[in-house]
Amino acid sequence: MRKLFVLLCYSVALLLFVTACKDTGSDDTTNFKDSAVDLGEEFINELYTVDELNFDFEDTELMLDYSNAYSTYLTEEEFEDLSAKRFFIIPQEVADKQNSTITVQNIKFEKYDEDQEESGSIDLEQTFTLVFTDQEGNTVDEVDIKGQMTVVDTENGVKIDRYHDGQTLVDMLYP
Repeated sequence: MRKLFVLLCYSVALLLFVTACKDTGSDDTTNFKDSAVDLGEEFINELYTVDELNFDFEDTELMLDYSNAYSTYLTEEEFEDLSAKRFFIIPQEVADKQNSTITVQNIKFEKYDEDQEESGSIDLEQTFTLVFTDQEGNTVDEVDIKGQMTVVDTENGVKIDRYHDGQTLVDMLYP
């Protein structure tokens, strides 16, 4: 009887051990995708939301500080590439030209490459709407933006390695 009890205890312990050691790869993949989407939403909201129209485009130190705030979202290479294009200032310039504040609505992400997640990278297509509001609080314009981003898992956390939003805002600056 005692041997049966010991055998039962070992069996239960083995079952618990095997259950605890099961492959959690799909959970990691889901967590990575969720982290990538969260980072993308935060970046888009931070980049495109313009609450005030008193940005001083002549103050190069202010522009540099403003751009450097986005370095936490991007890999070093992508940050340098977008900074060289003055990409981070474009929403401010459009808001100034339109004399409107900008808010972001309806951010949606969709994976477009199913096979990359295991390699620590995910490609996402994003769509969102920019709402331009004048000083009286009236909606002046709504612009739908489509783009893509690649998010990678780095030793410093999840970062955007490639970001592209088309030429929509640039077209508004230089029609």
